[in-house]
Amino acid sequence: MPELEEKVIKSFIEINDGIKLLLIDKREFESPISIKLNVNEIFLLFGIDGEISFQFGPMYMRPMNEGQSFFIYNPTNSIHSIAKFPKNHRLAGISISLERIHSLFLDDEDSNESNNLPFLSGITMNRPIYEQKSVDSNMRLLLDSLFHKRLSNNAQKVANIGKVLEILALYFNVSEVDTVACPFLKDEETVQKIHQAKSIISEEWKSPPTLKKLSEKTGLNTYRLNEGFKQVYGTTVYNYVMDTKLNNARRMLEHGIDSVNDVAFKIGYTNPSHFISAFKKRFGTTPRKYRVSQ
Repeated sequence: MPELEEKVIKSFIEINDGIKLLLIDKREFESPISIKLNVNEIFLLFGIDGEISFQFGPMYMRPMNEGQSFFIYNPTNSIHSIAKFPKNHRLAGISISLERIHSLFLDDEDSNESNNLPFLSGITMNRPIYEQKSVDSNMRLLLDSLFHKRLSNNAQKVANIGKVLEILALYFNVSEVDTVACPFLKDEETVQKIHQAKSIISEEWKSPPTLKKLSEKTGLNTYRLNEGFKQVYGTTVYNYVMDTKLNNARRMLEHGIDSVNDVAFKIGYTNPSHFISAFKKRFGTTPRKYRVSQ
């Protein structure tokens, strides 16, 4: 039986009572990273730039695509996972104790509040949880911001605590799909087609299909597609396309290789001034100032 290769060991650093943070920034080498996941702690792992695989023992591996999160909880055993990903990729991780998550999300006056966090039922039943799901654009921006250190050490620590708490709030926010307002989402096939639409946009974001073309590809009419997309992902198809384009533009600017005009053209703008206006509206600064600040 082959042994796991362990070259680099990374640990979560406590930033607040019961909350720890792990940030693995871009590296120029591809050595696997060993991460210890303690018993009775909840772990959220986020792939920022590309696919990451997690090896749990010699016989079990779970891939995690870019833009996904990985929820890990084991009530009986600590876990050593080997994370493997190409150079220039980033990984963010948050660890939170059971006591801390209860103090943050459950009202002491009403024990029934636990019903609002379905995963707690799994914890109460002492069953391990390994769950992956997509990360929305708002959470992705917060995750990206954790890697930008623009303040003094103490001030940055305070800022990171606020960002991590907001990430936890977004992740554990329970907002059930309103099947009364959007009844066609009761159909599982429709939801799968909406997921398909998101995948198409993610693959063709530089030159995305129009809403009409997207509806033809998925087999949903434009109304069902747009309203269903909003219910599932919390934003319209158009806004998701714009977020995807501008987030990719921001990453290009961080690399500092392309000019502002080149970035505009690469993400599909024919007029750089329109790109500059959209970027400033989305991020509160111009592309040029953003690149200089990196």
